[in-house]
Amino acid sequence: MVDVANAAVGDCWQVVRRLEGGWNEGAYLVRRADESRAVLKWRAREPERLLGARELVSAARERGWPAPAWLASGVASTGEAWVLQEFIDGHTPAQLDELVANQMIAILELQASLCPGASGGWGEWAGGVVFEDWEDLRERVTAGVPGGQQIVAAVDAIARACRAGPLSSHDLVHGNFNLANTIATPSRLWLVDVEAVGPGPRAYDLAEVLLVAAEYGHATESAAARLWAYAAGLDRRELAICAGSVGLTMADAIARHDRADGVADAIPRVVRTLELALDLACG
Repeated sequence: MVDVANAAVGDCWQVVRRLEGGWNEGAYLVRRADESRAVLKWRAREPERLLGARELVSAARERGWPAPAWLASGVASTGEAWVLQEFIDGHTPAQLDELVANQMIAILELQASLCPGASGGWGEWAGGVVFEDWEDLRERVTAGVPGGQQIVAAVDAIARACRAGPLSSHDLVHGNFNLANTIATPSRLWLVDVEAVGPGPRAYDLAEVLLVAAEYGHATESAAARLWAYAAGLDRRELAICAGSVGLTMADAIARHDRADGVADAIPRVVRTLELALDLACG
């Protein structure tokens, strides 16, 4: 794929190593003779989704959204979409502390109203998962995750208590916003893996931050309190529905990537987070 990118841009990037993380195609650090570095990624599944993100990422960056610049992108003859992105030289924070939580909230504020006039997107997906069981996630989670029936029960409670109906679509949504997809530098917190970006309620991203933190137990008490305080100021119905959707998709990903054996201790924390989101919506 690096040969494909080089041919498209007339350059001579060379692969250095695969970067950590990435449950799908992954990402690779590339370097050229002048020591410039970049990140090469590609997507075989739904390549149009990756290519379609470029314009939205560019517009969001102009408003200050901290995502890497897209240097080039294209489609290989075999159909995979690829993107060459700016390399952010930093590190993923070891813990979601209050400083990181405040930076995340500042990013979410930047995402507000960045997609005026949009429709569908992540809000449509969240509603479809919670109220219509899109992709049969309940069955897959129940069958594939020990304790998955507890997650399903918590999501069912959200579906019963919250009014069905469209969610907002005017905010920008990262779609996979969590600590693992951030990079801290001396000047700011950056978001990476932004290829799933789209319109929706930013409550979706906040729900993912909270649920992934619950799964891994990496948020401090003060950080969690700060995030929940911010949640209280958003549309609480939307937050609960988004939490239900994220809870199911997160559990399904655990099963698909054969991580079910290591999450038994996390299930009660995830369920409790779903219950807190519902309590907030009903409060």
